[in-house]
Amino acid sequence: MWSDPSRRNQDLQIRYAISDGWGDPIQVNRRPNSKMAFSDYEKKEIGESILFLTLAFSVALADGYSPTYGIWAVLKDPYILVKTLPMAFAAVLTGFLLHEIAHKWMAQQYGCWAEYRGNRRGLYFALAMSAFLGVLLAAPGAVMVSGRITDRQNGIIAAVGPITNIVIALVVLPVYILTHTMEGQITIINELAKFIVLINLILAGFNMIPIQPLDGSKVIVWNKGAYFGIILAILAIFYLSPVDII
Repeated sequence: MWSDPSRRNQDLQIRYAISDGWGDPIQVNRRPNSKMAFSDYEKKEIGESILFLTLAFSVALADGYSPTYGIWAVLKDPYILVKTLPMAFAAVLTGFLLHEIAHKWMAQQYGCWAEYRGNRRGLYFALAMSAFLGVLLAAPGAVMVSGRITDRQNGIIAAVGPITNIVIALVVLPVYILTHTMEGQITIINELAKFIVLINLILAGFNMIPIQPLDGSKVIVWNKGAYFGIILAILAIFYLSPVDII
């Protein structure tokens, strides 16, 4: 473990990342060389998770374009993937990838080791559920964090993930509102914008459930005001939007 001159502060804790089932063993005996350092192994893990989740999302969305669902809808009409792949990829990049990168960036600001590790069993399960049941249940992986941090720092690291999803939803929401009554090819943009807003709000809300290992369990320990503030922001976008996004 790296040395920290503040280790005499009793408010600091050593938090160890766990690698069981999450890829190669984790090395925690160094600080990152830069504020956003990515190892080659981590890049491979991220790429693999993006691929599996994009495929799983695409297949799960197929039932919206077919009377059947999952892989059966795709086999009946492979062209469905042309429609669902862009939405799935957008959902994965915004709802999943930027969420995890936000955790990583914040953890590294506090001098922690932080790297993403995929959960292959969770990825296989997500793909199987979308293929055979037409639903998406995913535990794709998480950013592993190790270092000497306080409850406040741990809560902030957890909070930036859902906050990132909220910010993305707020940025994309005007696009959905502006294209809501338009017709023709612009409806594709409207549908994509609506999906990005929805998926980011859903993921933010899910991650704020206050049970381990979800983000909400760490945020509520740090600051209940921050916890309920994030929850209210999610609900406000859902219910106070000028147009119906549900």
